[in-house]
Parts: sequence; structure tokens; C-alpha cells
Amino acid sequence: MKDETIKTTEELHPLVPSGEWEGFYCYHYTPEQHKMDIELTFKESIVSGSGSDDVAPFTWKGNYDLEKFKLEMIKYYPTHQVFYKGDIDENGIWGVWQIVMNFPNISKRHLDMFLQVMGDDLKGGFHIWPKKKAEDSNSEEIEFESKKLKEIFYEELV
Repeated sequence: MKDETIKTTEELHPLVPSGEWEGFYCYHYTPEQHKMDIELTFKESIVSGSGSDDVAPFTWKGNYDLEKFKLEMIKYYPTHQVFYKGDIDENGIWGVWQIVMNFPNISKRHLDMFLQVMGDDLKGGFHIWPKKKAEDSNSEEIEFESKKLKEIFYEELV
């Protein structure tokens, strides 16, 4: 009898399940949450996926390290990119984001002026977690996690 076990390279660690995720991002200067709906695949230390938020649809590409419980990925919009860096734990993935600056044809003086005006709009914090079935969700737990995120990213970005 042949061994018909199907080998998969998809990540089996319970903290990073492939599938539907949800969460939010916040700008540096406000705790207002901007919702994200996400589909992520974790495989062989590479994370990829897609989603949508109040800016536009996007795709994800990055990597994760389950020895250090760290993740880095880039969110690709049609108009720009955002770098995400976070920690993986039992509550999902927490961290900070920053818009990737890539303006090869702009002078340093103009770039400095742009950063001075737009600086706080270019960074913030985020929290994402695996989407739970309705019977498994707990709004009190999510509210607590949101408070924790505010403390974490305000301290890190200030």
C-alpha cells in the first residue's frame, strides 16, 4: 500500500494560519482605526496575499520568522507601497507601518518640504489577526487588544 500522505509547504504553526485575516491600521497622530480585510498565505517563511481597506485594494508580499516571531511585508497599492514590520503573538500581528518613499526625480529640498508637511500621514501602527467565525469572536477582547496597540505604537513612534 502506497503512502498517500499529501505533503504541503503551507505553514502549520497556529499563530500564522493561512486564510482570512482582518484588522486595522492607525495613523501616528490618531487612534482612529481603519479596517482591513485580508487573505494571507504563510508558506516557507514567505507571506503573501491581498486585501482591501479604505484606501484601495492591495497585495502583500514579505517574510516571517517563527524563531523570533517577527514579520516584515510590503503592502502594494496601485499608487504607492507601505512597509509593515510587526511582532507575531497569540493575538495576531502587531506593529508599525511607514509609506515607502521612492521619488527619484524630486530634489532633496522638495522632498524635505513634502516630509515636513506630510510626515505624520506617512507612518502609524497596525494590528491584524486571523478571522474567527462569528461564534468564536469576542468584541471585549478586540477592544482590549486595540488599547494595547495604542500603547505599543505610540511609544515606538514618538
